[in-house]
Amino acid sequence: MRFQVLGPVSVWAGDVRLDIRGSKMRTFLASLLLARGRVVSDARLIKMLWDEDLPATTQAQVQTYASRLRSVLGAEIKIERTPPGYRLELPSARPARLDLLEFEELSTQGHEALASGRHAEASRLLRSALARWNGQALGGVTDHLATVEQPRLEEAKLTAQEECIDAELALGRHQALITELTALVASHPLRERPRAQLMTALHHSGRTADALDVYQQFRTVLADELGLDPSTELQNLRQSIVTAFSPGWSGTVRMPAPDRGRAPALPPEPSDFVGRTQEVSRACAALADSPVDNGMSRVCAVSGMSGIGKTVLALRVARKLRHHYSDRQLLVELGGRSARPPDSRTVLLDVLDRLGVSPTTTTTWALVEQLRQALAGTRTLLVLDDAANERQIRPLLSAVPGCGVLVTSRTPLAALEGVRRIALDALSGDESVLLLSRIAGVERVEAERSTAQRIAELCSGIPLAVRISGSRLATRPHWLLHRLAERLADPRRVLTELSVGDLDVRDCLLPTHAALDIELRRALDSLVALGPRDFSCATAAKLLGVSVAEAQDVLDDLVAAYVLRREDSQDGYRFPALILALVGERDEAAVPSIPVHRTERAYRVPAGPEQLGDDNVRSLRSPA
Repeated sequence: MRFQVLGPVSVWAGDVRLDIRGSKMRTFLASLLLARGRVVSDARLIKMLWDEDLPATTQAQVQTYASRLRSVLGAEIKIERTPPGYRLELPSARPARLDLLEFEELSTQGHEALASGRHAEASRLLRSALARWNGQALGGVTDHLATVEQPRLEEAKLTAQEECIDAELALGRHQALITELTALVASHPLRERPRAQLMTALHHSGRTADALDVYQQFRTVLADELGLDPSTELQNLRQSIVTAFSPGWSGTVRMPAPDRGRAPALPPEPSDFVGRTQEVSRACAALADSPVDNGMSRVCAVSGMSGIGKTVLALRVARKLRHHYSDRQLLVELGGRSARPPDSRTVLLDVLDRLGVSPTTTTTWALVEQLRQALAGTRTLLVLDDAANERQIRPLLSAVPGCGVLVTSRTPLAALEGVRRIALDALSGDESVLLLSRIAGVERVEAERSTAQRIAELCSGIPLAVRISGSRLATRPHWLLHRLAERLADPRRVLTELSVGDLDVRDCLLPTHAALDIELRRALDSLVALGPRDFSCATAAKLLGVSVAEAQDVLDDLVAAYVLRREDSQDGYRFPALILALVGERDEAAVPSIPVHRTERAYRVPAGPEQLGDDNVRSLRSPA
């Protein structure tokens, strides 16, 4: 079965076009297809179907459209009622085809081929992607769905077409492209890239005067419509054509670098991203504005506990820098949470393969040199996600001169040289409530705002926990917020509650706990007896039975491991509630009664409770 949304919305079973009658039915189907297997809420379906002109029986009519569509598509295509909406599941045994997915896959492959200089392959892939289009996208749907979704689909098509033309210009097909480019410029008179491409094609076809006239027309249009001048890149292209238009010249015009930022190779950050304004600004400044010497790369490391939003922040920063790093943006997953993360050599081989470079050696530093040559002269941003340690990524940093590197890690990566570091802390209470409202619904959260603030507190301000809470509420519209808050308030079940789909706070935090060395883990097990309250270094020293200076080292290590927070109050510390829950869940019995040695000091363990001076907390006392 073949589904089409890049043209009139329709379904084909072999050569037979199925009868999808009426704009409402086509809108219902297109909304489910565009969701790519995710649930489309009733509220969104109603908005796409009727906008503000709602009939009296909206819910009943939505159910009717779902039933009719099931009867047309047959049992092979599942349309499931999954609160709070519907989900369309395409069969995996006999794969159904969706032109949009085929277009996106081919476009991505073509983009990567172009970025690595494989121009003939890029042309073939991108022309194949464009062949999936059969007119204007989403034909025959309601005006509201078309208004919401058509612009991004048309933008994706234009970007693919521009990149295809880039590849074919590089192959010397200048004259053959003039007709296509002339039509593209006429359809999009304010779009600069096709102007540059048409100028280049005309010049290389012996029509230099026409090429300069294209520039002058664009300059006039920009001035009349927007009061702007052409970009520096287009002005430089014009100047290079003028300079080249002289007797005896036999070179080529260097085009401005293609605007790869319009089709980054990275996935987008969630649309409900909140907060992190200062951190995003600092990372952008480090990667775009900071000076570099001797061709070194700009490197920014973002660290924080699991679930704190490091990857999401990295994707936001990369998107903001898409024009600065216009040749390529590449996400490299380093598997720091796994028991055996890949070593640097394995990572280098993976990066080279994704760049389309066949390794000619297997030694690490020879691979570094190959990567250096592949990236030389490009504006590339590498996002190294979830680095295990410094050793894993250090060779990559020496292989990307002039490029940008954004690293995320659950450790501070303190041994890396020349790195701008950003440590992510918990979201504030207001930011957590805002994220919760964007997922669960603004009106619903505002109706129980104090309870929403309590949920944010119980989630320790960890974005992953807040996101899971919001998702649970969104899929349980009959719940009041206080029902979830009551469940989260029980430390014995909070981690079980914070799980939905493939998101699980427990699974996210366990690697952080497991990565602690045995001495720190036992110290942590002892200190959690202090509970969720603030405590001082002196209190920790008494609890562990060590000096204040030794306790300070322990606390610093726990803070660096992101299982302990330094509070604003002087010499104040506090455990996140979810860390307390994790430790308590792993060992609900008493703290181990064996000595723990860390270099020349011992962390004492309990023989029984007593009061620790003015701190009024439980003591852990060494055996006699």
